[in-house]
This record gives sequence, structure tokens and C-alpha cells, in this order.
Amino acid sequence: MDNARPPFADTLDRTGISIWEEDWSAVGAALGAMRAAGHDPLARLAEEPALLSRLHGTVRITDVNQATLQLMGVTHRHALIGWLADIVPFSAQTFTAWVSALARGDSFLRVESHVRRADGALRDCLVMAKLPVREADFARLLVCVADITDYKADQARLAEAEREGYRAFRTSAVDVLTAAIAHEVKNPLAAVVTNAEAALRWLRRLHPDIAEADAAIVALIEDALRARDVVDRTRLLLSRSMARPLAVDARRAADDATRLVEHDMRAARAELHLEAAATTPRILADPVQLGQILVNLLRNAAQAVEGAFGRRDVVLRLCPHDDGVLIEVADSGPGISATQLTRIFEPFYSTKDGGLGVGLAICRRCTEANGGRIWVTNGDAGGAIFHVVLPAAP
Repeated sequence: MDNARPPFADTLDRTGISIWEEDWSAVGAALGAMRAAGHDPLARLAEEPALLSRLHGTVRITDVNQATLQLMGVTHRHALIGWLADIVPFSAQTFTAWVSALARGDSFLRVESHVRRADGALRDCLVMAKLPVREADFARLLVCVADITDYKADQARLAEAEREGYRAFRTSAVDVLTAAIAHEVKNPLAAVVTNAEAALRWLRRLHPDIAEADAAIVALIEDALRARDVVDRTRLLLSRSMARPLAVDARRAADDATRLVEHDMRAARAELHLEAAATTPRILADPVQLGQILVNLLRNAAQAVEGAFGRRDVVLRLCPHDDGVLIEVADSGPGISATQLTRIFEPFYSTKDGGLGVGLAICRRCTEANGGRIWVTNGDAGGAIFHVVLPAAP
């Protein structure tokens, strides 16, 4: 079988990234047959969940590269060639994501999955693939797989440490400042880790890409400085010191915030949409505190849609307003009850089990410190919409 491998197979072997070649022809044919019969594939799959399992059993692994052998703990690719179901246990949630993306005609998919190594151990993996457009292309689908088992274990330890911090927070007034700062620096520090890991990957390649590593390190430094500034501003904010307003580019602030909440959106399997009017003026605000407002509202929205059935959408909108600039964060979650609406911005009040009740209180404090106002409503189609109006820069 090795003699029949394509000429670029050696290149794939040198990438250091696990790449699988898979044959999804039967899935493509099944989706085509549903459409030809006048059926909506997504509706049909929802009506007949057992069909997913049968389709999973038709997918074949036709080739893998050297990095995949290391990931799977085998010495030769023949050990992996065959049915996908023998290597990747069926998961209704994961395979639904695959088939739904194919049925919609999506061009790219990124989803978490599990693989079973030769020693029987299950590994958590991030799976990415450029999806086929024509039915003929289903016969050769290239899938990139990254082992994130250790990363997720670290995240679980961090989450447990965070829960311990929340419990300790309620026992002492001194812990109020500590917990608030920990809450605010979580996303900047996660960005620091992400950029550090990226720099290492670029430097550890067979042919290190110094330019890419340099860019990742520059971003790492910026995120570390942002975390330092968040700590300083949160301390000043809780002591009711004055904000330091500057003219801030609204779109750039939004882009920075969306980058910092990427992990939260992935964890919630949420789709984040940014809608910025071209005429949106610059905002007169403390840039760090503006970032805290945006990040906290986006994280809150991601948590609101987590576990929701159907689409999980979070929308960040920016547009001019009579009093300056209007920022809206809307989600497709369950919305907020009348009782919660009256208390949502109170310190230590949370609508989530185990929630700290700090994020939205900080949003209100930051907004008011910069001469703005914040409120929340329920959307006509469901979900919550947080509204923030801040002054425009002259």
C-alpha cells in the first residue's frame, strides 16, 4: 500500500501534524440521495438519529502520516487503515457536527472528538478539515488532528482552582479584590499561553519560521501588558479611582475582545458574529476598562448559550448613538427573567450555579466610570441583549 501513496505523502509525513485521509463517499452519496428524494438532510437526520450511527460505520481511513502513527501509538500505518469506527468511537454530538456541516455545504469544520490509541487509551483531539463541495470529493477528505488531552486536563485543573477561588472569595472581604482581578485576567493570560505555544510550534518545526515566531512573541508581550493593565485598572476601579479616558477605535477594541474570548466561544460551541457600522465613531473611554466591558459581556453571552438546543449565536454590534456609541451583545440563550432583570448588575448576584456575580457588576462599574450607561433587555426572538452607551471621542 505504501507504494501506492501519492507523491506528496512524504511532505505530509514531515509536517509534524497528524493528518488522516478518509473516504466519506457513502456519506456524500446518502446526503445526495436525500436531496434527490426531496428531503432536507438535516430534518431527516433529526427524525432518524440511528442513521447517524450507520453513516459513521461507512467512513474509511485510507491513509495517515507519520505524526498520526505517533499519536495513535502504532508503528505502521496498516494498523490504522480501515473503518473509522474502529479507531474513533461514535459520538452523536461530534458526528452530528460533521454531517450537519456537510449537509449545509460548509467549507470548513473544527470540532472536538476522541480517538482510541492502540493501548486502548482515549485521547481528546481537536479535528479540523476542509470540507468537500462536490460529491466526488467525498472520496478523499484530508483531516488534521491535534491532541489536546493534556491541554484539557490543564483547563480542568484551572477550572477546579477557579471554583476553589470562588469558595474562598465569599469567606473574606480581602478576597474580593483578588477574585475580581483573577476573573478579569483569565482571558488575557489565556491569550499569553496561546501565543507562547504558537511561538514554540513555529520554532520547533523542521525549518523554523522565525517571522511567525517573532509575531507570536510580540502578541504574547502585548497580552501580558494587557493583563498587567487589567490588574491595575481593576484595583483602581474597586477603590473608585478615576478612569483614564482616551479616544479608542471601537472596531479594534471589538476585535481584541473577540480574540480574548475565542476559548469561551469554542467551549460553548457558539458562533460569534461582529457587526460594526462603518460610521461608528471612536469611543472616549479608558481602553482597558472598555476591554473589560466587552470581554465580560461576551463571556456572559457564551455561558448563556452553552447547552442550548439549536443555534448558539452571540452577536456583538457597534453603531453610532445620539449619546455617543452604542454597544450591544445579544445571545440566543434562554433570556433573563423579570426578577433577574432587576438584580442582574448587583455584585455577587449570579443567574448561574456556582457563578461569582462579579463580571456584570464590573461592567456596570466600568461603564459608569467612563460616563456611560448599561442596561439589559430580552430580545423579541428570545435571548438577552445587553446595551452599553459610551461617549464618543471629540
